[in-house]
Amino acid sequence: MDTSYFCYRDYYILLLVLFYSSMLDLASSTYIFSDARGIKTDSNLKRFLSNSNHQHGKENKQCISLEADMEMMRVSCDESKDIITKINFADYGNPTDCEDNKDSRHGKCGAPATLRLVKKNCLGKHMCYIRISDEMFGPSHCKKDIKLTVEYTCTKA
Repeated sequence: MDTSYFCYRDYYILLLVLFYSSMLDLASSTYIFSDARGIKTDSNLKRFLSNSNHQHGKENKQCISLEADMEMMRVSCDESKDIITKINFADYGNPTDCEDNKDSRHGKCGAPATLRLVKKNCLGKHMCYIRISDEMFGPSHCKKDIKLTVEYTCTKA
């Protein structure tokens, strides 16, 4: 039998091993979410916006509101040693926006599991990512202008 056949076969096996190891490396850099049904899902991060914040001593209250077409929300503390210690408000549907130190309010068609799921995914962390979708929170029953609004408190660790 020709020995060049074995060399090419070994070469292709090596390429396959390298390909699969790079795919495993990519898979380990994805983020895991717990959705409305309790199913863990993963997603690569693509976009995020900065937070508005208000300082209160060692605690830092922050709020972020994004339209559903953004796909992903980044919830994070400004200081690297701070952690998210409280989710003050969370609604997926048509809540009021974060505006000038005013508290957000629930809309008429929000998804009931929103607060529980944001707490589950973010409390105790410096930063978390939340998928903005019906699959994440369950149906919002809103016809238009769907968004996710989260008010949270960061505290020095």
